[in-house]
Amino acid sequence: MKITPNILFAFSLTLLLAISSAGANEYLQLADSCYAARALRANGDKADAKNAAIMKENYRKAMEDTSVLEAATEGYVKTLYFCFRFVQFDEKKRQLHLDSLLNASASAYEKFPDNKEIAHIYASTLSMWGSERNVFTSLKEGIAGKVRDVATKAEDWQILGRAHFVLPYVPLILSWPDEKLADKYLTMALEKNRKDIYNYYFLADLRYDQKRYDDAMELIVQGLAEGFREDYVLEDKRARWHLKELWKVIDRKHKNKLSPKHLEYGENIRKEIEAMRAAKMKKL
Repeated sequence: MKITPNILFAFSLTLLLAISSAGANEYLQLADSCYAARALRANGDKADAKNAAIMKENYRKAMEDTSVLEAATEGYVKTLYFCFRFVQFDEKKRQLHLDSLLNASASAYEKFPDNKEIAHIYASTLSMWGSERNVFTSLKEGIAGKVRDVATKAEDWQILGRAHFVLPYVPLILSWPDEKLADKYLTMALEKNRKDIYNYYFLADLRYDQKRYDDAMELIVQGLAEGFREDYVLEDKRARWHLKELWKVIDRKHKNKLSPKHLEYGENIRKEIEAMRAAKMKKL
């Protein structure tokens, strides 16, 4: 039998009722099953807040058992990161949520510096936290360097390549960002994981910046062709949105610079977007 998110969520609720006095290992199992079903009952790209609350509560309880501490801590920070990106909250409290995520991921990384999932969350959160403050203040406080160091140690080529691409070169303050290294690491990230649609988007964004519009289009088409991973539905939906938005920019500003083949690719994307819009209108 194929295990679907619906089945996983039903199992989670059954398990929740059955373990009111359960041990931490059962809490971890429950939290993991809810995390696997995190896209269930989403509204657009916004996840169900009740399921998110179950994940957070049970990962915290599981963290009380030292025998599963690393797995529970990893799940907890992944859940906080997911909630920050996909669960609706009051935008006035955005900085509060981001500060909480940063503190939790920093603490987790301090305890488990060799855990690559935790390292990815910590580096990503540091990057977001730094970008939402004054840029030069963040640079002076060494936030960019921490992102680079954590990503390098974890061999997280996606984060490292993106850092080299988006961070400004500032003499005496930030001298290490290098577009050639951005190209190298983002290419390595895609070669390492061709299922992660963000790898296509980040490299396509770099190709666009390099004015290599046909190459950017090729990556956009390849990324969209990946569809959705069953265990990353909301993440992939948002990555696909970014790819389509990048195509819109190319189509609006640089359409005359595309090859006939990539013009045709663009028309296919346009038809897909129009078909999706028509389907949504029928449901209204």
